[in-house]
Amino acid sequence: MKRIGSIVTGIAAAIAAAPQFANACAMCGLSPGDSAGHAYNTSVLFMLAGPYLTVLAIGGILFAIWKRAQRKERANVVAAATRR
Repeated sequence: MKRIGSIVTGIAAAIAAAPQFANACAMCGLSPGDSAGHAYNTSVLFMLAGPYLTVLAIGGILFAIWKRAQRKERANVVAAATRR
């Protein structure tokens, strides 16, 4: 019974402290209409897009190198066939 009382007291303390926890959040402490919320959202989207754009750029470079190698190989085959 004593244990249940301490659990209930802990839950009540957590609920009472919830507004203080909310003030620790950068978004929750902003006043309505503040433009900082948009800045936070934009920065999060930028950080999420960064790795995808990096992989896309590396993939594009590798694809361009591969296509260039294919064109050179095809040109060498054509050149070798016309020499005969």
